[in-house]
Amino acid sequence: MMIFYGGTWLSPRFYHVTEIYNTSIILVICAILFLNNICWWKELKEKKWDIWLLGIVLAVALVNLFVIGSPKGCYLIIADFLLIFYMGGKIRFTGRQMDALAVFFFLIFGVWFCKDLAFSYNANTGATVTVFSLLAAMIFLTAITGKQEILGLLIVLAMVRTTNLVLWHLARGAFLALALFLFFYYIAPKKWWASKGLYRFLSCFVCLGSLLFVFLYVAMAQTGFNMEMPFFYKSLFSGREKIWMEVFRIFQTMPVTGIGSGYHLESFFEYNMHNVMYDILIVYGIPVFIGSIILIIGRLFAAQKFITGDRMRICAASGLFAIFLESFIDMDLMWANYSPVLLFLLLVIFSGKGHGCEYEKR
Repeated sequence: MMIFYGGTWLSPRFYHVTEIYNTSIILVICAILFLNNICWWKELKEKKWDIWLLGIVLAVALVNLFVIGSPKGCYLIIADFLLIFYMGGKIRFTGRQMDALAVFFFLIFGVWFCKDLAFSYNANTGATVTVFSLLAAMIFLTAITGKQEILGLLIVLAMVRTTNLVLWHLARGAFLALALFLFFYYIAPKKWWASKGLYRFLSCFVCLGSLLFVFLYVAMAQTGFNMEMPFFYKSLFSGREKIWMEVFRIFQTMPVTGIGSGYHLESFFEYNMHNVMYDILIVYGIPVFIGSIILIIGRLFAAQKFITGDRMRICAASGLFAIFLESFIDMDLMWANYSPVLLFLLLVIFSGKGHGCEYEKR
């Protein structure tokens, strides 16, 4: 998975060759990780709710696609996403393995820090991978800063450089993810992570609030109001509302199975929902959406006891929730090319004796 991530974001040629196979590549890797790290027969025998729910949701999603005659490629997207979320709290890595991953992401970010590769890909994509790599690299930077405070200067330089790249490429989603990370990690009181009520509200909001955002965004767009966003030279309402309205009209005719993929949208040149939770609902149907939400929120709830009181875990959680909220307006949370970052952040959060990796034992 790390070779795939490194190849993708260091070699534009590798990216353009593997782009159409990215979900398949990640699924194969997830399957290997799953079989190598999860005692699935034991989990099933002990009737662990999460593995049963994972199996049911993925089975229903596949059946639905056959029922409606949809192309089956979109199945890989939901399978990758849910497998990573399931395994993030189950896989056990050693401290040295986690250190190696932390250094790996730091080096990837270092390349983008030194050389702006964005125009070799897509300006928006380039800015986003810079931010996502930074979120993972912050684990390494946080660790070394805890030992030598003067090294905090590296964090300052990383933030300044990343902000510069994001604004240069006018990437709204990447800027939002970066700003949210800074808020959660540096501004939000640490007691928020310890408050069961606040934490659970946030966990539910990053999932269900995504649908509320779609409703409010479309409703506001229909009033005729619009404005240019500062720094980005783009309108607040620039087409997402048309996509969301168009697919919802189709969804009303098949809410249980979802509409699948392969539609040629009149409102946009590609089949891109620009909202992760809305995509799960519209593409895969209400039952799959409910099951996915239960699995995701359940995993987020379980993470709280590991987050409180540890700087690296709070850092990882800040990055994770920032990605969730950024995915109110984009698909980056589910995009296979970014999935190694998602898995790494989950592994850091769930590190601990008897659960996940042994990251803190050094």
